Amino acid sequence: MGLLDGLLGQVLGGAMNPPDHQDDGNPGHARSRSMPGDMGGLDSMLGGALGGGGGRAAGGAGGGALMAILLQLLQKNGGLGGLLSQFQKAGYGERTDSWVSPGQNLPIDGDILSKVLGRGQLDEIAGRLGVPREEAAEQVASALPDVVNHMTPQGAIPSNSEDLVNRALEILQRGGR
Repeated sequence: MGLLDGLLGQVLGGAMNPPDHQDDGNPGHARSRSMPGDMGGLDSMLGGALGGGGGRAAGGAGGGALMAILLQLLQKNGGLGGLLSQFQKAGYGERTDSWVSPGQNLPIDGDILSKVLGRGQLDEIAGRLGVPREEAAEQVASALPDVVNHMTPQGAIPSNSEDLVNRALEILQRGGR
């Protein structure tokens, strides 16, 4: 999971906490101040991850492709809160609570993901990844707790979580062209 973890940490960490560079007055050390909407080094990092042919996730799907699928999954299911609500309604609230709260994330498997999302969404994901449905379900199930964990660093769903998803997707789409 190393590539996805690194990509996720940089995407979501950079999106939530863009650096506030200061000019120290020395022309040799001048740095630009972050502008509203600046996502730190996120643009170049995602472009490099997608265009640079970095590592591959399980099943041959690129880490950037899996990241885009996970973000679109959140988008299609009512954002972070909407997706977590689906898991809670299906009886997996204890697991999703662990993803949001500090501490160890309880795992899910492809069967749980299939119960919550249904075959239609998983068939679509499998087609995009180019793998069988069961393998796609396992890849998403393996990565989803980390995505939620990174998006909830304070132990709660941030009020701008939908904006973060949309901004990260925009960057992935720009970098993938």
